[in-house]
Amino acid sequence: MENFKFLKERAKEFWERGFEDFEKKRLNLSAFDFEQAIQMWVKYLIGKKIGDWPKTHYFHILIKELANSYDNEDIIKFYNENEIFFSDLEDAYFTSRYFPKNFSENHIKEIVENCKKFLKFLEEKVGEKFI
Repeated sequence: MENFKFLKERAKEFWERGFEDFEKKRLNLSAFDFEQAIQMWVKYLIGKKIGDWPKTHYFHILIKELANSYDNEDIIKFYNENEIFFSDLEDAYFTSRYFPKNFSENHIKEIVENCKKFLKFLEEKVGEKFI
């Protein structure tokens, strides 16, 4: 588990930076930061459980691996019920860096609320608190 602690630390760093970038109106970077926070947290949870993590940025793969790692179908159900949120996160990863899409303040606020909802859900399902 110690080998994966850096992913947990990175997740928290990205989370904090997401709010810093939001305050400075760097909305595309804020979206990217929140996506990275969630991605790193999921990878940490998988790595901690099985000793490795998927080398992908796609949440449909990461969430499936997370569910399998913890033998918990509720995680897949959460993904299916919130697929648009996870699609938004993937958009944040790719478009904030490579395309001229601009995220709005309202969009970032929605992303943050959905991230908090997901983190709380994971805390209940896997027993580890993000912050």
